[in-house]
Amino acid sequence: MSKVKVALVDDHQIVLAGLKKLLEEEYEVVCTAGSFKEALENIPPSGAELVLLDVHLPGKDGIELLRALREKMPSALFVMLTVEEDEEIIFRAIREGARGYILKHNPPETLLKSLKACLNGEVLWGEEIYLKVMGRLKRGVSFEVEKADLSALAHLLSEREFEIAQLVVQGMGNREIAEKLFISENTVKNHLSRIFQKLGIKDRVELALLVAKGTSQRGPS
Repeated sequence: MSKVKVALVDDHQIVLAGLKKLLEEEYEVVCTAGSFKEALENIPPSGAELVLLDVHLPGKDGIELLRALREKMPSALFVMLTVEEDEEIIFRAIREGARGYILKHNPPETLLKSLKACLNGEVLWGEEIYLKVMGRLKRGVSFEVEKADLSALAHLLSEREFEIAQLVVQGMGNREIAEKLFISENTVKNHLSRIFQKLGIKDRVELALLVAKGTSQRGPS
């Protein structure tokens, strides 16, 4: 069975060498790069299935690189591996299509487990990133997307499901939604199960990420 091909982008050579050594037993590392320019020039369009990249790079940053590489290799998966915990940067990465956002202080086994999950179709974030996503929702902070991004879900959902989806994205919990709509928590849970099934997602955070990325046409595979 052939190994998954991986490209690594980080401006620290020691980090690149360590990542390559960590991954090469299970993956084929086809390219390493230390800058935006080097990555764009050297990562082959069809040569990498997974790209692991840092946020901070010489010249343009890793999120700009993510955008450029997605145009060049749309079928690849992109995961940010960084020390950066700033909310705006996290959500920039989400909007540009990052499949995961992993902090470098995590142990190697966490990274390996996370990459396998990513290749199995999961969206990745550590506990810290999850809490930032949910905290942003609870505070009602905008994802900087137009209302039309959420409205585009309307044709996929029933009127009640769409109403509940709106409340979820506003950061409401099941009990709050139930009280607002004068229905039971079990009814809310049942509606959420159908929403997740129709949109091909697993939980309310993925719903928020779906809206944040503006990829509302996604459906179950």
